Amino acid sequence: MRKFLKYTFLVVGLVGAAGAAIVYWQGFRDNINPGIKSGFALHIPRGSNFQYVLSELESKQVLQSISSFEQVAKIRKYDRLVKPGRYEIKRGMTNWKLVEKLRAGDQDEMKMRIGSHRTIDEVAGEVARQVDLDSASLSSKMRDKEFLKAYGVEPKTVRNLLIPNTYFVYWTLTEKDLFAKLKTNFDAFWNADRKAKAEAQGLSIHEVMTLASIVQAETYMADERPTVAGLYLNRLHNNIPLQADPTLIYAANDFTIKRVLNEHKLIDSPYNTYMYAGLPPGPINNPELTAIEGVLNPEKHNYIFMCAKADFSGHHNFSKTLSQHMQYAREYQAALNKQKVFK
Repeated sequence: MRKFLKYTFLVVGLVGAAGAAIVYWQGFRDNINPGIKSGFALHIPRGSNFQYVLSELESKQVLQSISSFEQVAKIRKYDRLVKPGRYEIKRGMTNWKLVEKLRAGDQDEMKMRIGSHRTIDEVAGEVARQVDLDSASLSSKMRDKEFLKAYGVEPKTVRNLLIPNTYFVYWTLTEKDLFAKLKTNFDAFWNADRKAKAEAQGLSIHEVMTLASIVQAETYMADERPTVAGLYLNRLHNNIPLQADPTLIYAANDFTIKRVLNEHKLIDSPYNTYMYAGLPPGPINNPELTAIEGVLNPEKHNYIFMCAKADFSGHHNFSKTLSQHMQYAREYQAALNKQKVFK
């Protein structure tokens, strides 16, 4: 009997040791698929459960053995502790290390790009495609006066914060996190040097951003932007209406317009710079750095007029006199007629 018990304990001990060895082997061996060469970003949306995580890992073929990961995850109780986020999974990671990363919610920062856009909805859409935010909700926040108050802007000036840049964020950032990041970037961007340059032009930060948005819309040619900025500053300083066609397109809220007509000049809107002198109430887009720098470092000249070149190169002819401008305008209008562009 004693021998029997002795052997029984021995067998149980060996089985237990074998089981522990298997668990150890499953937990501490590299379980990442060798085909994952540059790493894989696992996105776990808010409200996801453990089954979602398993499904993502399996469908994307991230792991060599999904069952061994599941076993370690359950031992570590991760199946009840799923946290949303974006997690970078790299070759060489063990089940144990991966589970610990996910269990702790130790997500990785990512690059989020904000480009220049004509509308708030376009900006919201770009952001929502990159992070776990709803574009409709974000658009609503960008129009919410009470929400924006904490960040020093209002609906007509919110574009001031949307400086095109690459931002390092967490995928699960909230709308408040996003605007805090934008405000921090804005404050860093508007350093003493840029503020001094704005003051030298007789402009506030908001006025710089508003004029830069017009410069941005007038020309996609970065090398022309200081020239265009200088032209509009000449008009402002001489109390000449800006008469910027992009502001009419914005006032019409029709970005399909390819040819500005006299009827567009009759739109009664504070953004109609043919009808109302000075700058419009706010930016008509969120301008790129080259447009902002163009306003802060404008070219010094005596140009008052500009007209797109008839070759459709994207460049412009600049004029000091109305007669010269009208000659360029007739050439451009003839080119539009030839291309059958009538509106």
